[in-house]
Amino acid sequence: MNNIHHIGIVSENLDLVLNAFDLSQSKIIEIIDDEIQNNFLHFIRLNQRDPWLEIIIPKNNKSTVYNFSKKYKMGLHHIGILCENLSEIESKFDRNIDAVKLGKYDITVQSFGGKISTLFIANHNMITEYVEIKNE
Repeated sequence: MNNIHHIGIVSENLDLVLNAFDLSQSKIIEIIDDEIQNNFLHFIRLNQRDPWLEIIIPKNNKSTVYNFSKKYKMGLHHIGILCENLSEIESKFDRNIDAVKLGKYDITVQSFGGKISTLFIANHNMITEYVEIKNE
């Protein structure tokens, strides 16, 4: 069964999100400079059983979330779903005319267990990021 793994929040400014969630910078467990998507990724674990909070800050106007951040300043961008087989998930969406594949990425996030593969799918007004942990 797939579980909610994290919630992705985009903001033009880190302090907007920290203030909205009443968090301090000391809660940030890991920061990644994502050179592929041109974003800074900040990871916070709220409580042990809660999903992770991923705060995405665009680095520049080439960022995958630059337009989103300019339009909304801060907002829910996606829900991350943990899955066991990303290829199987992707093949299900190959036959879905309502879904649009936005991108597929590999990245190392130590907070998530190391190397992960991700698949972003837009379905109507919802973006889902499917996450497969490659090495736990």
